[in-house]
Amino acid sequence: MDEERNLQPARNTPRKKKYKILWDRVIIALVALIAVIVGIVMLISALVGAIKGALKKDDSSSAVKANASAVSSQQEVPESTEPADNSLFTVVIDAGHGGEDIGSTDFSGARHENDDCLRIAKLVEKYLKNMNVNVIMTRTEDVYVTLDDRCKIANDSNAVIFVSLHRNYYDGEAQGVEVWVHNERPENDTALAQNILDALKEVGVTQDRGVNFGYRGNEYVNYQVNRETNMPSCLVELGFMQDEQDNQLFDDNCDAYAKAIADAIYKTVKEQELVQNLP
Repeated sequence: MDEERNLQPARNTPRKKKYKILWDRVIIALVALIAVIVGIVMLISALVGAIKGALKKDDSSSAVKANASAVSSQQEVPESTEPADNSLFTVVIDAGHGGEDIGSTDFSGARHENDDCLRIAKLVEKYLKNMNVNVIMTRTEDVYVTLDDRCKIANDSNAVIFVSLHRNYYDGEAQGVEVWVHNERPENDTALAQNILDALKEVGVTQDRGVNFGYRGNEYVNYQVNRETNMPSCLVELGFMQDEQDNQLFDDNCDAYAKAIADAIYKTVKEQELVQNLP
């Protein structure tokens, strides 16, 4: 009996506690805490993104509102190619860049592409209006307009032509004028680009860099203004900002360049029969 008693643990002897369940709970708690932290971080990121998106939207809206007359005229255009004001047809002129997006600059940094684009765009508008063409500008001031908004303005306008005006950039030596068209080479778009290039050459350019298709350095993609507009379109590069001769020609011939572009637009609409019975 004594031996059996000695083999049995005493009832009052404290047993060692098992901590396995407690550690399981700690692990579960840590996982839950991490999940909460991750959720909070994601929520904060979403809120920050929403705020930035709202601010960006406000900026874009301000840019479009800055062109209120243009936008309102788009909304009044009926679903035919004849504008409500009895002008012959509607054209959208897109002055590239603007506002915080200055585009390229000359070597000094003092000359900005967005200013040159707006300068010639307003002159093109003037000459087209003299031809009784309804003109919608994507911007009329030095304001930022997103590419999405530029395409929307064009597509809502029922325009028959869209022309985006730019100055060129190259990190090195380059000069001349070139025009870009969608890589599928649509007939009307290509005719528009060639007519504009030919008209500019008659005024005088340092070099004819031709009609190009797609996107610089990648023929398989397109500039958004050519890809997402519903009418014949092209993007015109009016000389290089880093070339003194191109800049001088632009300054000396800006008015003549604008008239050449306007004449080429009208010629394309008539030759391609985008509008019937033009005088």
